[in-house]
Amino acid sequence: MSRAALLAAVLLLPGASPASIDFGSVQLGGAAHHVLRMPALGTAVSGAGFSATRIRGGVLIVFEPYELEEEATGVLTVRVRSGPVRIRLRGHGIDTIPPTVTVVTPRAAAAGRPLTIHFDATDNDLVSTCTVSVEGRAIGRLRWPASTFRWQVPAGLEGPVRITVAAVDRAGNRASATSRAFPIR
Repeated sequence: MSRAALLAAVLLLPGASPASIDFGSVQLGGAAHHVLRMPALGTAVSGAGFSATRIRGGVLIVFEPYELEEEATGVLTVRVRSGPVRIRLRGHGIDTIPPTVTVVTPRAAAAGRPLTIHFDATDNDLVSTCTVSVEGRAIGRLRWPASTFRWQVPAGLEGPVRITVAAVDRAGNRASATSRAFPIR
């Protein structure tokens, strides 16, 4: 069980509020939840990525990280009958998910003529760069967002070839896709 899931499963008794809640590492594009069981009259939260909502019997605190590897901090203030209770919040965003890449296979290409290569690279955070290769030889490196690359097919190139697009996200996760073989005429 992840640290965030363990925290989410903890139910605190009324009057036993913690001094702090550490959500630990949370995947970008994901969220961690923590239920604080205490009679809340109202809530307020500060800090990027944190939110709090009164629910039946307590407060639901959610952490959705915005930035990669950034330590997020905040403060949850819960109004109870005896006055405000302040709880420090902490967590940070990680990204271990590689991008998703697709390449459109051209029907054919003509030697000595330009060919527009179409592809798509997406990620749960941000794609940083895409490298386009033909038969293992890099022919271009693009900063994202990019979805096409214009390649001047070398004169005299023969045979069927394949195009590979490799994408790298901000965290260094990598993924690639390769087209089916297509003829050069």
